[in-house]
Amino acid sequence: MQIAARINFDVVVRLDGVVSSGAQLKARFDPGRLGGGGANTGVALAYAGHEVALFAEVGDDASGASMLDELVATGIDVSRVRRLRGPTPPVLVLLDPEGERTIIRGSPREAGATVLPAVNERADALYVKTHGADVVELLRERIASCLVVSHAPPAETTDWPAHVIVDSAAHMGASALADPYAAGHAWAGDALRWMVVTDGSRGATAFGPAGAVHVRATPAEVVDSTGAGDVFTAGLIHGLLTGMPIEDALRIGTRWAALAVTSPTSVPPPSLRELVQQS
Repeated sequence: MQIAARINFDVVVRLDGVVSSGAQLKARFDPGRLGGGGANTGVALAYAGHEVALFAEVGDDASGASMLDELVATGIDVSRVRRLRGPTPPVLVLLDPEGERTIIRGSPREAGATVLPAVNERADALYVKTHGADVVELLRERIASCLVVSHAPPAETTDWPAHVIVDSAAHMGASALADPYAAGHAWAGDALRWMVVTDGSRGATAFGPAGAVHVRATPAEVVDSTGAGDVFTAGLIHGLLTGMPIEDALRIGTRWAALAVTSPTSVPPPSLRELVQQS
C-alpha cells in the first residue's frame, strides 16, 4: 500500500467557544502532535495489518524526526519521506468545545517536485491526497495495475484517473452535490467505480453508475474530529482491498472514523487494532 499525502505537525488550540467573525475566545495550546492525511490514513492501515509506504515531507528538525520515529513504530516505511531544510511548519488545529476543528495551514516553504512513488513500483493499492501534473502521470500508469483511490482533486481538474474518489459534502459545490457521480466521472472518466461522499453524522454515500449506496454514521461521543475523514478513507480502502462489497467497505470506514473522533489525537488510537479484529 502506497500513500502520497501530507505529514503534518499539528498544534491543537482548544477553544472555549466556536470560531466566528468578531469572537473573542480563550484557548489552551497543546503540544504539537503527529497528523496530516498521510499519517492519519497510513497509521490506520498499518494498524489493520497492511504494509504501508508513505511519500511525504517533513523538516529536518527534532519535530520531524520525532514524527518519523512514531510512524516507524507503527510499522510504516518512511524511507521515501523527504527531509526539508529547517523546522517542520506547524499546522494550527482550532478545536471547539464540541470537538469540531478548523485547520489553518501555511504555504509550502520550498518549491519542488511532489514526493511520489516511481511509476513502475508494484503495490496492491495507491492512495493520493496531493495534486499536480506529476501525480496525474502516476495515476495514469497505476490505474491498470492496482486499486487507485484519491481525495477529490481541484474542481477544475479534467484528467484524474482513479477507481474511487472521496470527498466531503462540506467541501463540495452545489452542482457536484446535485450529481456526485457525474462530478467524479468528469475527473476520472470511465475508470471511476465509485464517487464517495462523506457527510459527518449523516454517514457516507457511494455513487456509482447503477445508483447510490448509503450507510449511516456509527454513533460516537466526539472528543476531537481531527483526522476522522482520513481514517474513514483508510477503512474504505481496507474493505475494498479485502474484497468487501462497497456497502460493507463504507461501514468499515464509518466504524473506524467513529473510533477516531473519540481519541484526543490526529492519528487513530492503537485500539483500532482491536476494532479490526472484531470486523
